[in-house]
Amino acid sequence: MYVGRSIEVKRGNVADALTRLQYTLQRNRVFSELKFSARHEKKGYKRRRLSSERWRRRFAHEVRKKVQLVNRIRARGA
Repeated sequence: MYVGRSIEVKRGNVADALTRLQYTLQRNRVFSELKFSARHEKKGYKRRRLSSERWRRRFAHEVRKKVQLVNRIRARGA
């Protein structure tokens, strides 16, 4: 039984499947987790990094919400 990430190869196009797999792994932050787990990271540095990542995610989410609001207002014709 295989429980890892897998991508379907369509019409023998392995290069396209590999590109899609890399995109999926990047989106799921697998590469960054590998990079940080390769070496020991002190507890304080890890806590600070995770806090910063959380803040960036929340900030980006709020910016996206604000842009959607502006686009809806523009679409209304205001």
